Amino acid sequence: MSKEMKITLGIAAIVLLVFAILFAIYANNKSEPMNSNTHLGTIVDDPNNGLQNMLGNIFDEENETENTNSANSNSEVEEDITNGDTMTAKETKAISLVKKEWIKKYGSTDDVSFSVSIQNDGKYGVTVYDTTTTKSIQFYIVDVDTEIVTER
Repeated sequence: MSKEMKITLGIAAIVLLVFAILFAIYANNKSEPMNSNTHLGTIVDDPNNGLQNMLGNIFDEENETENTNSANSNSEVEEDITNGDTMTAKETKAISLVKKEWIKKYGSTDDVSFSVSIQNDGKYGVTVYDTTTTKSIQFYIVDVDTEIVTER
């Protein structure tokens, strides 16, 4: 064998050895997918449990400070429906009219929330949302001046 052939075979052997070592390292460190039956003790059973407790504490504090004079259904309608100071008197009145209509039809405003927007014709659109799923349940068109509430 010539000297050049020995050098070429030596370089090829070194390259193969390097690839073999890299493959062995990769195969050893390759992570396998987690088995569905694998139990990790640090995973929380219900991750929302702590959040629910925290939110419950916040709402309990707010409920203690509110006036709980709800002898009739009108007090439910006249509860604080303003969203800070951002709602106008007509928007507040539109929500109040829809709440009265909702109570007349369904008996309670529990588990629903109301959102108001102004239409092009000057009437107000009030959307009723389910508070647990945040899906829109019903949409009303309200003429605040005539106090006519139309279900759409």
